[in-house]
Amino acid sequence: MFAKMRGFPLIIALVLAIAISADSQNNSLNNPPNIHNIKGVWGEKIPVKLELVKTIGGLNEVDPNLAFGAPYDVVRDASGYVYVLDTLNSRIQKISPEGRFVLSIGRQGQGPGEFQRIFSFDIDDDNQLCVLDVLGMRIHFFSLDGSFRRSIKLSERVNVQIRRLKSRSFVKGSSFFLGKLMDKREKLPKLLEILDSDGRLKAAFGEATDFKAAVANSVANIFQLETDEHDNIYVSFCYQNRIEKYSPDGKLLWRADRPLAYSTKIIDKGSYEADSRGNVGIKGPRMNTVSRGIGIDSEDRIWVNTWNRQMTSEEIGAPASVRGAIRRTVEPIILKMDIHRIDVFNKDGVLLGMIPMDCAVHGLRIFGDNLFVWERNDAIVYQFKIVDRKTEEPAFR
Repeated sequence: MFAKMRGFPLIIALVLAIAISADSQNNSLNNPPNIHNIKGVWGEKIPVKLELVKTIGGLNEVDPNLAFGAPYDVVRDASGYVYVLDTLNSRIQKISPEGRFVLSIGRQGQGPGEFQRIFSFDIDDDNQLCVLDVLGMRIHFFSLDGSFRRSIKLSERVNVQIRRLKSRSFVKGSSFFLGKLMDKREKLPKLLEILDSDGRLKAAFGEATDFKAAVANSVANIFQLETDEHDNIYVSFCYQNRIEKYSPDGKLLWRADRPLAYSTKIIDKGSYEADSRGNVGIKGPRMNTVSRGIGIDSEDRIWVNTWNRQMTSEEIGAPASVRGAIRRTVEPIILKMDIHRIDVFNKDGVLLGMIPMDCAVHGLRIFGDNLFVWERNDAIVYQFKIVDRKTEEPAFR
């Protein structure tokens, strides 16, 4: 999978990788570089590996407290407790470092500390869980013992992902509401918004790609976001070969891509039709999935989940909704789990290497030397330790 690089010191290898693997012709203050990666610096000698620590949940889970409807996000506190955002059950499940259920936070409803639809949350420097309720248009705050503290009101219910910044502001983004894209006279909205501690808009930035069709624009511009210790913001697009880094003040620092074994051209842009009676028909676009999830480690390396290849119809199976969760009426047949990988980039957008995954990945986050990935359909969370291959010690702390 990887090309070997022999006989060069690391610094020379890095310089060559940037010269050969990156197209930085537009590298100026007003025109940030486009990094066109064609291979990884690490080659076949990946210096880190993933060791499975534990799994949480799964379709065969007998404990109802760990039987997730669909995990959509995960955080870990400084004491090693894990919090799973169980979206379809409208709750957050706190798990001990040993993997035992501790307590449930929140429930379905419209009262204080209750959720209507949650997709994303974060943990801040005050040891609070900050939970984005998309339909309720609020950010709820909880202590780590599950006590509700307060909530702030938002102006919109879309943009399903949120991250807390060191400045005590929030960055919000992920998707566009289709209705906002129907007016062709309006420009596409900005990708990201910065909200102050009370939920007021401070800034908006990031340019969406215009596919000249509202339905395609609403889906093809979906992305995942993460922040680092310096409040830099990173986004990875789910249907575009596009990863970006922004400064805390919204300046685009670089844009990068990586080699893929499939096309990212839209197969079908979809359609939106409304008749005189107000009936609406929407046909979704068809496109290949590229990525789901992005994480930043303590060395400012960017870990991006990437589809190594597209799944066949036999591997997908026949999905169906069961009590609100996506289950399968026909079980998939997967003979080889080589569908997902994690691409690791340095802080400048240069591809370091690709780590194959032997499980499905619908999202990821990194806390310390722990990598969490989750698979929604099978309702399971995996916790891995990132280990240095040479020392067999955690790769970073």
